[in-house]
Amino acid sequence: MELLNLSSQVALILKLAGGLAAGFYIIFAFVIVRQVNKMTETLEVGLESVLRAVAILHLLFSIGALIAVLVIL
Repeated sequence: MELLNLSSQVALILKLAGGLAAGFYIIFAFVIVRQVNKMTETLEVGLESVLRAVAILHLLFSIGALIAVLVIL
């Protein structure tokens, strides 16, 4: 009986760690979007719209990953 209780505690800790990691990943993706916006305001390379689109897609992917983590775990 104690083994079952220990495994459920470990599973809970892993779920919380996964959710926390996904949350930090969203923060990281948001920082990337802000940095890309600042960079495109400063430099004119010709690929500003492509860079912004890639950064926003990365942010959306990270939000989707968090939702997947919450649903699966």
